[in-house]
Amino acid sequence: MSFDRTSFRDHIEFLCREWERVLNEHQFDAALVPAGSNSNYFADDQSPPFRPNPHFARWVPEPLTENAVLLIRPGVMPKLFFYQPDDFWYVPPQVPAWADGVFDVAVYRDTEIQIKDIAATTHALTNIAYVGPDTELAGNLAITTDDLGPLIDQLDYGRSFKTPFEITNMKGATAIGVRGHLAAHRAFSSGASEFDIHMAYLEASKQTESELPYPNIIALNEHAGTLHYQHYDRDTPEHVHSFLIDAGGKCNGYHSDITRTYSATPGDDFDSLINALDEKQQALISDISLGLSYLDLHERMHHDIAELLVAFEFVTCSPEAAFNQRLTDAFFPHGLGHLLGLQTHDVGSRLTATQAETQDPSGRFPTLRLARQIEANQVFTVEPGIYFIPMLIDSVENPSDINRERFQAFVPFGGIRIEDNILATQDGHENLTRPVFEAALAQ
Repeated sequence: MSFDRTSFRDHIEFLCREWERVLNEHQFDAALVPAGSNSNYFADDQSPPFRPNPHFARWVPEPLTENAVLLIRPGVMPKLFFYQPDDFWYVPPQVPAWADGVFDVAVYRDTEIQIKDIAATTHALTNIAYVGPDTELAGNLAITTDDLGPLIDQLDYGRSFKTPFEITNMKGATAIGVRGHLAAHRAFSSGASEFDIHMAYLEASKQTESELPYPNIIALNEHAGTLHYQHYDRDTPEHVHSFLIDAGGKCNGYHSDITRTYSATPGDDFDSLINALDEKQQALISDISLGLSYLDLHERMHHDIAELLVAFEFVTCSPEAAFNQRLTDAFFPHGLGHLLGLQTHDVGSRLTATQAETQDPSGRFPTLRLARQIEANQVFTVEPGIYFIPMLIDSVENPSDINRERFQAFVPFGGIRIEDNILATQDGHENLTRPVFEAALAQ
């Protein structure tokens, strides 16, 4: 999709105001934000794909920025020290055209000259916040990285509120992901293997593996019972029961995160369970409004899943007993979702508004990623699941209320997860995912 320079300028103006407020509050003259640098694998001359410091990427949404550094000073145009070496082994990074007029850009072929210029530019500043991973650079500049936790927590908290520029790019990431999802479903329906489904996704979404927001989860049958299943079998199973795909797109650094589950036999019990969970998910989303606690939504989904466990005869007790005995935890072992943005699991999900202090989400659900109240311009996922994982059922303290025979019949299907991306708005919410699927399927 095209890059909207007007909304980007507005985005940068917003960041300038926000960072000025935070820097002043914590008594810093400026912030130095490195994109970061890559390192090779141990005893190797190859490295993983470079991913920039997300604090840097929020200002400079360009992936090829290794060794670039941004200087942010209140009341001054941000200065971008851009590293662009002469190179014939690899294509060197290029200053994006949209940086013109937004940043004061200086381009360097040599890192030593770059560091000298950064030192000369910052020498009169007495208190600089170093917001980034490259401690070697901080050492070269004699800048301390101590006592930055409160400032970074506050910046992380603020990243949960998306600007119009960011929302536009997340919608673009959704369109990319949906194209891949539809192609993956077609490949599954034609009898493709996990590997071939994965390749169909890459081709349709026009992404390489290194450009994906996270490794695709392409799971047939019982593989769907491994929450972050990481392999791609090259052969299709002799008997195909189910297909779970958790895969997203990336647009100007911003992520989408989408999951769908399908039965190989439409109309069977597993398909009915998928549809029933889908209805519960959509009903919960329809009730999302500002001020709600995400923990309350998570607990409501556990009650909804308890009803499904009873209706589909996986448990022999009441829904209330299934929840109270924590039977739902064995079928739905992960959180309802997480914040989304420049990172798939975006930061700031357990921080409070006033002091940006970490809060415990719940004694029962200690690994719940998102524990905040819903506020306008947050983007988060809603991804309930029901899984058939023997090791979790075996760990249940009160197993007598579990219908083992019924459970065992569903183990070959692995499990179900359904995930949409939701934007909280002043009027309630907007589902970023469903309309894109509906528009594509209507064509």
